[in-house]
Amino acid sequence: MLGYIRRNFNLSSSSVKLLLYKSLVRSKLEYAASIWDPYQETLIYQLESIQNRAARFILSNYHRNSSVSAMKSSLSLPLLSQRRNISRLCLFHKIYYDNPILKRKFITPPCNVSARIDHRHKVGILSCQTNHFYNSFNPSTSAQ
Repeated sequence: MLGYIRRNFNLSSSSVKLLLYKSLVRSKLEYAASIWDPYQETLIYQLESIQNRAARFILSNYHRNSSVSAMKSSLSLPLLSQRRNISRLCLFHKIYYDNPILKRKFITPPCNVSARIDHRHKVGILSCQTNHFYNSFNPSTSAQ
């Protein structure tokens, strides 16, 4: 999708390119991201590299010495991993407060609650045997 935008909107203004990136590319990258959020560094890097290429395209700055981080901050583009983290926490909040059926199914009660150091909204953390399961939606979000 980014290649399509680069071919057809190369001469457009930065604001149009930014709007196209946010509506067409980033929306596809973040679709259901709270569930499939990758935990491996290589996968996270591949997703962030798409946003880095988009930032260079939006500002039409392909110099090797230019800072992509500065470009992204000037465009107000946060890291995709931060956006996925916020999305995951929002989904957990919706399950916890707005959906009692899913809350009973997915959120485990804590094994012990101390009146002195805990609060009434404490949730249990599932015990996990593999990294793949530990980094999935429920255990990783419960740990936060």
